[in-house]
Amino acid sequence: MATPLLDLAARRGVAFPLRTERLTLTPFTAADAPAVWDFCRLEEVWTWTSGRAGSAAELREQYLAAGDRLTVRDGAGDVVGVGKLTVQDAWSQGGPHPDARDAQAELGWTVAPEHAGRGYATEIGRALLDLAFRGLGVRRVEAGAFADNAPSLRVMAKIGLRHEGTFLGESLHLTRGWIDGVTFALLASEYEGGAAAGRA
Repeated sequence: MATPLLDLAARRGVAFPLRTERLTLTPFTAADAPAVWDFCRLEEVWTWTSGRAGSAAELREQYLAAGDRLTVRDGAGDVVGVGKLTVQDAWSQGGPHPDARDAQAELGWTVAPEHAGRGYATEIGRALLDLAFRGLGVRRVEAGAFADNAPSLRVMAKIGLRHEGTFLGESLHLTRGWIDGVTFALLASEYEGGAAAGRA
């Protein structure tokens, strides 16, 4: 079960916007949809994402319903990408348990092709990782990708995630059929030598 990012952020005292050295991350709004759609509609982008919206309106409704997207802008205020941070309950033996509530998060990032090659994906990934561990207090973070998405796998490694598995033929792609998937992850106790404020 996913918890809306803004709800959990408010409960944990996290304020937006989030700022990195070059970027600003803010909760996705309906007004952001046209700019995000401009690059998400491109085949070179949706080939590596979890889906393909049919229009800006459809993307807007999907993102607002999910409640887990952050719009990423550069210093000039231009939309250069979008981040995803989905907080979920961890699996617990015997059914739901208070300690498993909001205990893990899934990260994701997409950068507009015209802004690729500048290290923005790595900067977004690090910001999401910090938000998950330090801001929201999750104990485990995961990120997944198609195994052929080499740039995303490099980002996962750069931000300190650990390769946990390559799963053969696990993902049904819109145009490529059944392809391999990869999962990277990190525990709060491992984040910056255990400095993160995660659950024990």
